[in-house]
Amino acid sequence: MSATLDSLAKVPLFQDLPKKSLERIEKFARPRNFQAGDTIFKEGEEGVGFFLITDGSVNVERNGQNIATIGAGGFFGEMALLDNHRRSATVKAAAPTACLALMRSDFLAEMRNNPDLALEMLTVMSRRVRELDERLSHS
Repeated sequence: MSATLDSLAKVPLFQDLPKKSLERIEKFARPRNFQAGDTIFKEGEEGVGFFLITDGSVNVERNGQNIATIGAGGFFGEMALLDNHRRSATVKAAAPTACLALMRSDFLAEMRNNPDLALEMLTVMSRRVRELDERLSHS
């Protein structure tokens, strides 16, 4: 299994997909590099993609306050693959950072061309909603 495929398989949104589906997604993952201090996206911008950190780290800020730091193996922006809502936070590279970027347009095109992938994604998302509902009902 390639390093990219292995990294994608660890993302909760993709972790239960069959290898064949992950290989389809891997084909449109694009490497992106950022220098320390670079803004990857800003709060309020339209979400157009998902980023998986392969090296380095990012700071997640809301209203100018750092609310999280995400390092290698972490990810951000996953909901942008499925909707075009505005970004809820600003993300900046905290150090030189390498990411794999999946753009929403590529992801949607792949789902249109491969309905099996769309069905698999719906199953994964449905299970995640059900698990969240379970946790909330026991809180």
